[in-house]
Amino acid sequence: MQYFTTDTHFGHPLVTVLRGFTTFDPNGSTYRDILHAHGRKAAEDWARQTTLDSDLTFREAADTDAHDQAVIDNINASVGPDDELWILGDIGFRTSLNHLKACLRGLRCRHLHGIIGNHDDWWLGDRPARNLFETLEANGSATIEGLGAVNLSHFPYREDLAYGWPDDVAKYSGKALPFDGRRLLYGHTHQLSPDGARPESVNVGLDAWDLRPVSESQIIAWFNDWPTAHGMDGDASPSPVSLDMPTF
Repeated sequence: MQYFTTDTHFGHPLVTVLRGFTTFDPNGSTYRDILHAHGRKAAEDWARQTTLDSDLTFREAADTDAHDQAVIDNINASVGPDDELWILGDIGFRTSLNHLKACLRGLRCRHLHGIIGNHDDWWLGDRPARNLFETLEANGSATIEGLGAVNLSHFPYREDLAYGWPDDVAKYSGKALPFDGRRLLYGHTHQLSPDGARPESVNVGLDAWDLRPVSESQIIAWFNDWPTAHGMDGDASPSPVSLDMPTF
């Protein structure tokens, strides 16, 4: 079985706080209450504002060890040793290379593939880190039965970068793939739903999938269900989806 995820952000204080792993809410109960009552954006906003109101830095507020272990545990709960796992970029940030290696070694999967994100360049020159992956590329592709070849990238399609962060077009047009008619699995945006800006793309980031990896069977089901989920009939032309984005 193939699994896909992205934006693990091991060791990254800001992302850790926005995902509810904080020193001021150590068991995450308040975050989860807000999450279940009002949704992920409200929970993220609460965690961010509480940090600022407490005069804490994000590093002081973040429980990165708990965050990283939760991500590792969630991956290991789904992905077996003989499965394939694709991490589509932003593997870690603002942490040491040794910590990043330890997190990757904590994954049970022996067939690990990496796609390079905008926060990954700093460790790519380290050969032992590269050797943790069977493949490590700027962009890639995978074959999913029933869908054929799908593109893999950290970024949305080049034509859809404007639906992400405000400066993404200027910064990442040279790294994002141009739309070629294929389906795309991507990350980067930290959006809170899997919907891409077009029906051919799906976000497999942790924030859109309850901090869990996505199986190829889930990918197949998502693409098959897209027309019905978006009220499409056979003659309708899809409009670009407005991405549900957090504010970092």
